[in-house]
Amino acid sequence: MANFVLVHGAWHGGWCYRDTARLLRMQGHTVITPTHTGVGERAHQASESITLETHVRDVVGAIEAEELDDVILCGHSYGGMVITGVADRLPNRVKAMVYLDAFVPKHGDSLIRLLDAALPPEVAQAFIGGFRGSAQDRHTGMMAPIPAEMFGIKVENRAWVERRCVPQALATFEMPLLLSGGGNDTVKRRVYVLADGWDPSPFRHFASLHDGQPGWTVTKLPCSHDVMVDMPDALAELLATLA
Repeated sequence: MANFVLVHGAWHGGWCYRDTARLLRMQGHTVITPTHTGVGERAHQASESITLETHVRDVVGAIEAEELDDVILCGHSYGGMVITGVADRLPNRVKAMVYLDAFVPKHGDSLIRLLDAALPPEVAQAFIGGFRGSAQDRHTGMMAPIPAEMFGIKVENRAWVERRCVPQALATFEMPLLLSGGGNDTVKRRVYVLADGWDPSPFRHFASLHDGQPGWTVTKLPCSHDVMVDMPDALAELLATLA
């Protein structure tokens, strides 16, 4: 049996992995779904001072508290930034990494920088301008969630996602990820899962970039950006193959 740590993306919380986690637990796996400071059930802790570093420490702390080894880390979207930082901090505890329609950063990358590199200039600037404009409009440094429809989420699931998503600090998108390089050397297995049912997707860039690279496997699922919401069974099945 395996130890899975499922890391959510921006505006979400551990709640989004509800069905995938249940299916994996039914198979006997250990599954934790930590929620980042300021979102999900931790929305009462929201603050514009929260950064990417805060969220990396959230997940590192969860793994250490549960005393998990041989971890299979799965990060969705913004969660790709987080799991890259986690693996760098805990290289001897991570067995495999799954980038679930996610950003794949290197040392010094911020999410906004990667978004700018992954999309045509006019599309990237529309997204980035929207994030910053949302924070400015709120006068708090907090970005409002992107509507579920823009991510192609199934109509029947949109109300749940929009009800549960909350604003997130713009600083989490602007802070560069600082890496020592340890995790990049020790984690030998990486999987990129491209959600192939929505556009304009910046994540096609990352799937293409890592396709055929040593240690990487790239696969596609015909669904929206929120794979764990729209195809929880398929995601659980895919993750179980890494156990």
